[in-house]
Amino acid sequence: MAVLVSVIIPAYNRAATIGAAVESALEQVLPSAEATVEIIVVDDASDDDLAEALRRFGERVRLIRHGRNTGAAAARNTAVAAAAGDFLAFLDSDDAWLPGKLARQMMAMQQHGWEASCTAYLLARPGTRDLVSPHLSTGSLGLDQLAWGCFVSPGSTLLCRRSLFGEIGPFDTALSRLEDWDWLLRLVRARPLGFLAEPLARIEPSAGGNPDKVIPALDRLWRKHAPGLAARTRRHFAAALDIERAAAFYRGGDRSAAAASLLRSLLRVPLGNRAFAAILHNRLPPAIVNNWNRCEP
Repeated sequence: MAVLVSVIIPAYNRAATIGAAVESALEQVLPSAEATVEIIVVDDASDDDLAEALRRFGERVRLIRHGRNTGAAAARNTAVAAAAGDFLAFLDSDDAWLPGKLARQMMAMQQHGWEASCTAYLLARPGTRDLVSPHLSTGSLGLDQLAWGCFVSPGSTLLCRRSLFGEIGPFDTALSRLEDWDWLLRLVRARPLGFLAEPLARIEPSAGGNPDKVIPALDRLWRKHAPGLAARTRRHFAAALDIERAAAFYRGGDRSAAAASLLRSLLRVPLGNRAFAAILHNRLPPAIVNNWNRCEP
């Protein structure tokens, strides 16, 4: 039976990096001879010449251009609407898949009966070895795990059946950041998210967003999701949002606001604060981080 996988790559001013992302998708070997890929790149009104950067791929890449910059959520929604595939695979324009990513993930989904899944990945660290992230076991993730944060990097590891978007809905275009976390939180209210512990993508570390965009997105996430959470999960979610606020304030140069948000998160969940452990992950040995996670109250 023929299977088509639609690879979705949103891009904004990524002419210098998108070639490696596209190549990593085109080099994927799928689990059966009948399986094929289509690649859809949505140029979100870039200032650079993305079309020229993609010219060498010819008809193997379909390019859709937005007339104005509308954000990652809208770019992904445009690609989803244009996709013809049975499966949707997401890839950010500055990241790359490792060989065998799609085949291994599709086989795991078939084996476990997952309709959506993410994988572990290599977090690029210039000047030193890449870091495997996140430290989770293969299995199903639910609301209790996803309330702690979007650690599975769905922008470059998510593979799902296209039909899920008809059920869960599109990405929320009112979110200028964290739209992928919002979508996963909506997903796991209906069904689990599969997770394959094998690192199958290489992720470039994000510089983060402008606090003026991140803080309103965090407030919207709280309004959308907190009312339906159990008390313990809501506390964890609040602690995770505080960590995101701390990071946004720190990047914006407001160290006192960052410290206050970090302290508030740790007061909510002093032990087993998995959002805080994610920050430590790049600096401490995995054993220490794992012990921190096991101390969850």
